[in-house]
Amino acid sequence: MLLGKISGRVTTAGFSFDAEARVKKMQYVTVKDSEGHWVLGYIDSLVRYGTETVAKVVVIGYRDSRGFLKTPNAPFSPDTPIFAADSEMIKNTIGLKEDGAYIGLLDDYDIKVLLPIKHLITKHVSVLAKTGAGKSYAAGVLIEELAENKVPAVIIDPHGEYSAMVEKNSNQKEVELMDRFSIEPKGYEEQVQVYSISDQANQLKLNSKLTMSELLDILPRRPSASQQGLLYNALSKFKSKDFTIRDIIDEVNENDVKYKWGLLSLLGSIDETKLFSPVYTKMTEIVQKGKITIIDLKNAKPEIQGMVVMKLTEELFRARKKETIPPFFLVVEEAHNFCPERGFGEVPSSRVLRTIAAEGRKFGMGLCIISQRPAKVDKNVLSQCNTQIILKVTNPNDLKAIIDSVEGVGGTTKEQIKELPIGQAMVVGITDQPLVVSIRIKRSEHGGESIKASKKMKGVSKKFDVFSMTFYEDDLYSKFKGIEDMKLIYYPMWEVIGSDGTKNTPFYVDGIEGELIYEEGEEMKHTKGLMKLLSLPPMQRLVLLYLFKNRKTTIEKMTDELKIPKESIKSSVHELLTNKKLKMQTGEVSIDMDMGSIPLEITDASVGKKRSKIDQIDSKLDFRVSSDYLKKVGELWGVSVTDSRQVFYPYWAVTTHNGQSTLIDAVKGNIDMEKAKLVSKLL
Repeated sequence: MLLGKISGRVTTAGFSFDAEARVKKMQYVTVKDSEGHWVLGYIDSLVRYGTETVAKVVVIGYRDSRGFLKTPNAPFSPDTPIFAADSEMIKNTIGLKEDGAYIGLLDDYDIKVLLPIKHLITKHVSVLAKTGAGKSYAAGVLIEELAENKVPAVIIDPHGEYSAMVEKNSNQKEVELMDRFSIEPKGYEEQVQVYSISDQANQLKLNSKLTMSELLDILPRRPSASQQGLLYNALSKFKSKDFTIRDIIDEVNENDVKYKWGLLSLLGSIDETKLFSPVYTKMTEIVQKGKITIIDLKNAKPEIQGMVVMKLTEELFRARKKETIPPFFLVVEEAHNFCPERGFGEVPSSRVLRTIAAEGRKFGMGLCIISQRPAKVDKNVLSQCNTQIILKVTNPNDLKAIIDSVEGVGGTTKEQIKELPIGQAMVVGITDQPLVVSIRIKRSEHGGESIKASKKMKGVSKKFDVFSMTFYEDDLYSKFKGIEDMKLIYYPMWEVIGSDGTKNTPFYVDGIEGELIYEEGEEMKHTKGLMKLLSLPPMQRLVLLYLFKNRKTTIEKMTDELKIPKESIKSSVHELLTNKKLKMQTGEVSIDMDMGSIPLEITDASVGKKRSKIDQIDSKLDFRVSSDYLKKVGELWGVSVTDSRQVFYPYWAVTTHNGQSTLIDAVKGNIDMEKAKLVSKLL
């Protein structure tokens, strides 16, 4: 279709023409140069003079025989005809791909715009817009495409809006528009998993094994030099062992100095969050092939959100560098809060997000930042994003930040960004020229709308494995006198599957104290000091276990039966005697420490009570023993751990009329005073 003829000033980069037909801004046109190449351009601006319209065109170029984009060597001749470009020429010249993440249609054309998946993972992305311009909607479309292409992604979701994608789009107006984009409603229930810091069923737990640097980052304020010394000394006591924030507090409290109290207060504020545990959510659970993992941070205070993002992204980056998780895409919503420009303050997550922006692409960790305030986003992070999806922005400071940080956005496109209607975006970085794209309709529900929480979490719930109660409230009132109040709590235990090479055997480990738990008749028994035993060198552990089984023996007999050099046995026995764990009488050694009830074989350590699955636990204690510890327990009895799972044992926390507290086993109905002291302290 003929649109007009060239008039006025002409260069190799652009020209004007008098429009003889209806034309639009950003419309693609084509013109033949002096060498016979059909050259593509787009209308950059329109000016009307009375009844005449003059269009200014920016030249894009043509593809040569090798597929390279080139521009004409000489200006076009005056009066050269200008034609409307067809879809095939547009696609080929600007270099649109045939596969990738389908985000929408080229404005006014039925040409799909697809972002190359490899480009996303290795080149970083930003989604920028003013409030209400549709940035979260555009980001939701991108995340759907990650799910469609089976690309693992982790979404930092401060407002809890992205989990709505488990439901298919039910907005009737949007469903009616889907034909234009050749899509249908679809929910992603099978691919989405949601972790929350408040919901017990899908609770995110962070590794409590914090470094000195990490602790200093997350503390509410910087400790003094003296307090930092206390903290460093406390951490050095644990070395490679698992520990909790409470363990650090206890260690600091051992010091008899006045300035410890300020540090204890700071550590206490971290402990109260209940975010950190030695039994934490593994990165291999968070990043899985084909899974979209949403970290729901809604209702959390900003300082808590920053703490979570800092620790989680550090663990993810570390895991990706070690290649323990597959390449994945990290999406950070409200990025100006997690990596602010230096003039707007520093938060715990700033440093690690800068590192990921600079180095993540080398390790297959793509980054997408989403913000309605580009001027407040760290410039180093923003400038590392090679692909930008820019929706309407009008704030002068935000526009300046985009122009300064984003390649391919200049003065003319600045005005276009200000004029973009809702639902359109300027996409920069996937082709040599910016593209104006009509963002497609979402297949799934949009979380920016009002959605019931039950719908948002559908399909991602987790059931708790618990021992079945046999003693209920009425049973306790009839069996025990003077009960004023009672509360059901669930105590953590590990069910561990151990193999001796011929068969698998389950055994149980206390999730807080690390002791072996087993049933003997109607009585629940447990070891004492198992953690201390396991902290000893392997040879000393072997000697002690031998003596638990054989009561007393000579060094010569032990050497003969264990098939170990005598000098090794003698050295270990000497150390154990010195540390008063063994005693020697008339040439025979025996145990001189109280290990409580300890089974001679791991097959004896079973709990044969019924179990059930429940959806909700109102009150449970957190695990303080990690799964790594379980391997050491198995080794002590000569079995290898093949699997482990978290289970919970029910207790009634009871308060009597006279104010005394106790704990009643909800399975057996017995009072457990020893557990009561521990539980009372933890509660």
